[in-house]
Amino acid sequence: LKIPQGGSGFPGNRMLRNHPASYTVSSADETVYSVACTFGDADPAKIAQNNNISVNATLSVGQTLNIP
Repeated sequence: LKIPQGGSGFPGNRMLRNHPASYTVSSADETVYSVACTFGDADPAKIAQNNNISVNATLSVGQTLNIP
């Protein structure tokens, strides 16, 4: 088992689907992490930073997030 030690840590394309410029929260149980996982290669910390929120922020249904 080899564990990458530098760079992005994940070789190759990990995108699960195309990134929109923004994403609207549609469920009360969504988190910054689950939104990031929706796209596969989105970084939760960058989403949070881009939206001036914490990675642990509680998201509201209808809230729009900018996806970097």
